[in-house]
Parts: sequence; structure tokens; C-alpha cells
Amino acid sequence: MLTASPSYSAHEPSPDTISGLVISLLFWLCMIVSAVLFGVVSLSPKLLAYLQLRSQFDMNQRKLVALETQADQLQRVIDAMQHDKEFAAELIRIEFDAARPDEEIIPVDPPLKRDARVVETSLPEITTEHVWYEPVVKNLASDSKLRTSLLGAAAMLVVAAFTLLQPAGLNATATTGRQSSSTWQNLRNRYSRRF
Repeated sequence: MLTASPSYSAHEPSPDTISGLVISLLFWLCMIVSAVLFGVVSLSPKLLAYLQLRSQFDMNQRKLVALETQADQLQRVIDAMQHDKEFAAELIRIEFDAARPDEEIIPVDPPLKRDARVVETSLPEITTEHVWYEPVVKNLASDSKLRTSLLGAAAMLVVAAFTLLQPAGLNATATTGRQSSSTWQNLRNRYSRRF
């Protein structure tokens, strides 16, 4: 008895082509996700070290700018003392608490006094700015259980991709599934040698 096979038009893809495309997409999706998980685990310590070094570099740059500003201010005072006789005379008068004959000294409470001889040498408080993802990277780099779990998930995805998401694997699973055998027996039968 002859049976006619279903005919497909040239414009309609066959079910085998569609299922093969879906299987291929799922396979590559599993492989990409496992590669991303492996990359996250392996690169998180390096990224954390980079973020810490970058934060330290930025803080040192801010300190350098503050020190350069202070050095410029002190250099202007030195230049003024060397070239401006009135400024030098005023500093000497302040140093020795001397008053000119035409000046009147007004007493001021101690909290309101400002000593012109004291140069501010303290640097402004410098705070470091952290990026929003630094706590996540720190957690990934330091938590060994999380790292192991992510590596295990990546390994399971690779195993699942190579065993279940292959056309031969799906066909073997489908035919043996009808025979009520377990998945592990199917995998063992598929990949073990027969003597």
C-alpha cells in the first residue's frame, strides 16, 4: 500500500526545518549564556581590582590638584613679598602686632579673630565616587559559593546543550521516551561504547 507523503509548498518551511532552527537557536543560546556566566566568574576579580585602582587614582588626582592649588597660592604670597613693598610691610606689621598712627584697632572676640600668619595647610576632604555596579562585582569576586554556583550552572547548560539540544539527542529521547526508559539510560546508551 502506497502512502503519499505530505507535500510542502516552496514558500512554507517544513516542520523539520522549523524544529531544527529552534533547536539550533536554543543550543546557541545555552552556549552564550554559559560563556557569559563563565566570563562573569573569571573576570569579576580583575574588574574589582581595576575599580579599586581607578578609585585610588581618582583620589590621588584630586589630592594633587588641591596641593597644586595650595602651592600656587603660596607662590603668589612669596612673589608678592618679594616684589610688593606695601604687602611686605603689611605682613611685618601684622607679625609684630604693630599699628600705624592713623589706625584704630577694634577689639574682636576670639572666635571671630583670624590670624593672617597661619596658612591653611589642610587639604579639603576628598571623597571617592563608586560606580553603581561595584557592590555586585565585589560580591561576585569574594563569594565563593556564588562563584561555584554560577560555574555549575554554566557547566549544566553546556551539558544540556550538547546532550539534549542536538537533533539526534531529541530523536533518541523521543523514541526511547515512548519505551518508558529514563533520560539517564538514554544518555548512557547514546554515548557509551558497545562491545
